[in-house]
Amino acid sequence: MGSAGNHNSIDLAWSQCSREVFLALVNAGQTNCLNDLPDMDGSIPGWKPGLYYGADEQCKITFGTVATACTFADSNVDICEVLSCHVQPADKSSCTRLLVPLLDGTECGINKWCSKGQCSSLEELNPTAVVHGQWSGWSPFSSCSRSCGGGVVIRQRFCNNPRPAFGGQECRGASIQVEMCNTQACLMTQQDFMAEQCTATNLKPLYLTVEAPSFYTWTSAVGFAKGDMLCKHMCRAVENEFMVSRGDSFIDGTRCEQDDSKHHGAFNLCVMGSCRAFGCDGQMDSGKTMDSCKVCGGDNTTCTEVSGSYTEGKAKEYVTFLSLRYNTTLVRVTNWRPLFTHLAVKVKGEYVVAGKGKISLNVTYPSLLEDNQIKYKVFLTKDNLPSLEEVHVDGPTQEEIEIQVRLSAYWLSAGLGDGGVGKSILS
Repeated sequence: MGSAGNHNSIDLAWSQCSREVFLALVNAGQTNCLNDLPDMDGSIPGWKPGLYYGADEQCKITFGTVATACTFADSNVDICEVLSCHVQPADKSSCTRLLVPLLDGTECGINKWCSKGQCSSLEELNPTAVVHGQWSGWSPFSSCSRSCGGGVVIRQRFCNNPRPAFGGQECRGASIQVEMCNTQACLMTQQDFMAEQCTATNLKPLYLTVEAPSFYTWTSAVGFAKGDMLCKHMCRAVENEFMVSRGDSFIDGTRCEQDDSKHHGAFNLCVMGSCRAFGCDGQMDSGKTMDSCKVCGGDNTTCTEVSGSYTEGKAKEYVTFLSLRYNTTLVRVTNWRPLFTHLAVKVKGEYVVAGKGKISLNVTYPSLLEDNQIKYKVFLTKDNLPSLEEVHVDGPTQEEIEIQVRLSAYWLSAGLGDGGVGKSILS
């Protein structure tokens, strides 16, 4: 397989059979492809095959498509002298070796490349020019990663045509293209889909100590982990205060919660173990957003706004002051007097915010991962007293939703009956 060097370096020679086959090929006039002159001076660069076929590719060609280059080397043999490969995907502890040198130009270390069976530095090679990286062609798109709920299709290209070498530049542009697919709703929620992947590892032991396997019931770590960390198959042990990674990554298309430092899209999905933002057009990193009327890239002119305030109510009773009709796209409700009143939200007749006579903790319903959410948030003063309540409904709504207010007795006895709740609705 080596493109240079001689047989004495690895004790290989032409057999009698090989000589006869080669001579028959030459005599048949089928060797015109060999008429071009070889690179006689051995200088690098030039057309060096290792720049196009790396060690992994050479292993796959030799031992099959699952083979990869060995992750460790024999200290007694130059890494470029012998092709060393892992031939079983699950076994990284052993190498299968073939006594042929790696192709010239194969990267063998930081700023090192194979030449004539030896791993040589840039200074030792003394190249006459740099080699800038060039992209391969795009692979076909993969099949959709999910059957519903918004999976992804992925295609890739690689900076190996040739690889950058001898001080050359990396390829510019994206190495993957990702698009959403099968966006129709599933019967389960997005958080259920993540939790299901965690639960599937319940029978997989966790080794807190080397010799003592432990077993836990696992569920989603949403609310405890964000961004790329969450996508690394991060799960939480039920009724325990810890979370760990239970695999390499969640299924591509699993919803995630973005890290606060990253761009938030219309959708946030795990892709290859990273939490990536998708525009409303289904394209990764497009930055395209829904307007307030839920039109992708719209200008807020296709829906109407209704706003107002509510100043009534009954002491110690929940009163519905706003019922949302179907396909309401955006709702913002603010309570400026949460010391004397508090908001509640019912969905299909069941309370999802408050409802037990006390102000609620922060809530996102059904979960932080859903595309359509009801978000409730209470803001506190420095003395930890409620100063403001907000309810955000991100539609279009497909369920019966009621927004309520409850007055305390102190509100009425103090004579504070003037305006407390404001609302803005787009539908």
